[in-house]
Amino acid sequence: MAREPRARLLVSLHDVSPLTLDACRDAIAVLRDAGIPVSALTVLVVPFHEARVPLDEHPPTVELLRELADQGAALVAHGYTHRMVDRPRGPIAWLVARGFARGEGEFAACSAAEAERRLALAAAIFGRAQLDARLLGFVPPAWLLSHGAAAAVGARGFAFCERFTGILRGDRVLARRLIGWGSRTVIEAIATSGWAWLQSRRAPVDTRVAVHPPDVRRGVTRRSLVRTVRALAARLEPVSYATYLSSQI
Repeated sequence: MAREPRARLLVSLHDVSPLTLDACRDAIAVLRDAGIPVSALTVLVVPFHEARVPLDEHPPTVELLRELADQGAALVAHGYTHRMVDRPRGPIAWLVARGFARGEGEFAACSAAEAERRLALAAAIFGRAQLDARLLGFVPPAWLLSHGAAAAVGARGFAFCERFTGILRGDRVLARRLIGWGSRTVIEAIATSGWAWLQSRRAPVDTRVAVHPPDVRRGVTRRSLVRTVRALAARLEPVSYATYLSSQI
């Protein structure tokens, strides 16, 4: 009798760009030591991070992305500049955009037209870098999309879009559990490390783990990340988003 498949562990490395290249290399090494092979990694790429260095004009970053893709990592589009444009409407939207996203929810308050413009500019950079054919889906910075931006993303025909609530594929929401860290301050690092510890000990289900480059540069967060990923990898099967979605028929 065939055994039931294990729940899946979906580890994503966010904000990969020329501005974060060294920290991303460190994060990949940390994740490999914690039991996540490159073939089980999903890489979120910012094509024009902070509007400073276009990806296609930075060969070392393009080379790393091609190497990762050749080793089985899934590449995903992650906005255009990662910086928020326009102003969120309403106090709750403002608190989410400024408090949670720290002004980095690029598509949180975008009109449909502005979102489409940014998606087109991002696609052009990926095309010039010859990475467009390797991109699997779209994850907005901070997982935030305005109604207009959501419509623009949907019209682009990405294989999936990820929100805070899970991976959206058609009318399905997959892998709803999410573990991530905040590492800008010591208090934030300690609080989110405690939350990660609690989440990693819950009953096994398909789980997303979001890693940001600064996470491996702060000792508290790095130690928590390694412990959490090792604990999860012992109970869940690490896979990339591509492998995971291919099994969701």
